[in-house]
Amino acid sequence: MKFDFNKKVVLVTGGAEKAGRYFSVQYAKAGADLVITHYKTPSEAMATKEEIEKLGRRCLVVEADNGDVCQVESVIREIEKEFGRLDVILHNASNFNDQPIEQVNEKIWDSSMNIILKGAFFLSRRAAPLMLKSGGGKMLALIGNSYYENWPDFIPHSIAKIGLAKLMQLLAVTYSPDIQCNAICPASFLDSASGDSILSARGEIIDHERQTITVGGIPLHRGNKEEVAELILFLTSCSKYINGAVIPIDAGKNLL
Repeated sequence: MKFDFNKKVVLVTGGAEKAGRYFSVQYAKAGADLVITHYKTPSEAMATKEEIEKLGRRCLVVEADNGDVCQVESVIREIEKEFGRLDVILHNASNFNDQPIEQVNEKIWDSSMNIILKGAFFLSRRAAPLMLKSGGGKMLALIGNSYYENWPDFIPHSIAKIGLAKLMQLLAVTYSPDIQCNAICPASFLDSASGDSILSARGEIIDHERQTITVGGIPLHRGNKEEVAELILFLTSCSKYINGAVIPIDAGKNLL
């Protein structure tokens, strides 16, 4: 599927490494100029910047702790100074706290809420006026499978992600009809943060050759970052009619 983001400015939080880097590069290949945030990963950020600039696109790198309100709001000031506009935000920054409920302390709880949810709220609120100056824009949040699945060792993470999905719905109403805000819920895909060991521990049978996961005796296609990126680019370039949606991308896993 061909997408055209020419003359658009896209912000990807946590866009310096892993799947975030891939999504950033895909936007650049579609013609967008990029802003990527990172936290204490300068070499990865510079490598991503170089890859984007080799595609003939501009790339602004900003180090910012997504859980720090002053830092995330300063990102928008940097964007306004550098580009004068912002068209798309992909809320990708996250952490991945993994511990049983007995080990969850206040620091762990706060880190999930701050990085995943609080930062997205204040970043979105600060970005909206800049988006509106150019006629509107798109906000999209990566939720993951926390929305449809219950993971007992990821309670703070899951609650923060579900809150992020609700935030997108609230912002969809708040900024209607000019800014569309949606959320996507990919199940664990190839190259995602959720490793095979987590899936196997839940009784899911992984077949790398067929690229499937079998759940309850039913084989499901296991997606990859390319398939997730296709939906990301679609939802941040499509009509204004898709707004406030929380969309599973999991080969039907949420139905089981």
